[in-house]
Amino acid sequence: MPGASQLRDHRAVSPHRSPSVLVVGAGEAGLAAALRLRSAGIRVRLVADQGRASYLPGTVDVMLGEAGATRFQQRLALDGIEVVAAPAEAVSGSGVRIDGSWVAADAVVAAPGLILEPGSVGPNGRGVGCWDIATAREVPALIAGVAKGVVAVVIASLPYRCPPAPYGLAMRLAQRARSRGAGVRVVLTTPEPHPLAALGSAPGDFLLAASARAGVEIRLSFSPDLQALRHGQVMAADGRPLAADLALVVPSHRPSPLLEELAGPGPLVPVGAGFESAEPGLFVIGDAAATPYPRAAGAATASGAAAAETVLVRLGLAPVSALPSPQLDCYVGHGSGRFSRLRLRYPDGPPPEGRPEVEVSGPSEELRTEFASGFRHWRQLRRGR
Repeated sequence: MPGASQLRDHRAVSPHRSPSVLVVGAGEAGLAAALRLRSAGIRVRLVADQGRASYLPGTVDVMLGEAGATRFQQRLALDGIEVVAAPAEAVSGSGVRIDGSWVAADAVVAAPGLILEPGSVGPNGRGVGCWDIATAREVPALIAGVAKGVVAVVIASLPYRCPPAPYGLAMRLAQRARSRGAGVRVVLTTPEPHPLAALGSAPGDFLLAASARAGVEIRLSFSPDLQALRHGQVMAADGRPLAADLALVVPSHRPSPLLEELAGPGPLVPVGAGFESAEPGLFVIGDAAATPYPRAAGAATASGAAAAETVLVRLGLAPVSALPSPQLDCYVGHGSGRFSRLRLRYPDGPPPEGRPEVEVSGPSEELRTEFASGFRHWRQLRRGR
């Protein structure tokens, strides 16, 4: 594997060829980067295992059995972008190793996401680690097997993807139990002393009130004992027990093997303002990047566009300009087709100096339509439109 090397100055790129950039990962961050680079005339190769993309916001629908996994896992077909249908084996600022061979590039944009650790949950049928499309497949049968008792939604640790989504899952489970007359009680546990504490008090206050109205019990400052989880028991590290007939665990996240050497003390990779990592020429975006924004789809898309813009500046194909702070829309399902929206803006710049402005809308059926439009947009992205 080549060692660290400076991102090639645009003057060093031969005038007889187009600059080449490799993008690793086909989530919303990777797609956003690839499409922006393509629009500037860059030769883009998108490395995606099996040449497929997954729409992670569909995870809760799959867990509830309201959609099949194949709806949210689809093959890429991108005009003007070469899709390499193979896993990346290693990355640097000057290329990617694929099938044992090193493929060189003028820059590499890595969006491999985070890796779940579902193995932290005991395989005895009472608990399952699930927080992506693949692991969500087995959940509907487990939920159907609980006619009465306690279903726990357990957030194992921070950070995790889509911070409000576990609360939406819990509320939709509780609404379904009520509508079916099932004797099921839903409990959600979180390690945080207040939900979404990094965003201020307003989002957490809203989620607590909405959960209470839905009949969901919230247990705060509940860091689960991972050893107990391995034996199918839900217990806080401080010894507080929770008798659960089924535990749906948002498992701990760890860095992709591609980025383990660059990750900080947690699973995230420190990056600069333009999303360049400590390895010159290697840009890390999406859920894997240590940014002050939530692990949400809007933040991932913004990071992909920002990294692409930085690459274009380095290659002399775009002027230097300030990168805008993203506007983030997070949707929370309440059941019965109603959704709420948490809209975050950062008018004073990124945290920690800038604090988010939070606008809460809903719940309403109209916002379900707005949430669904995100999936339609993703389908267009994966086709390169």
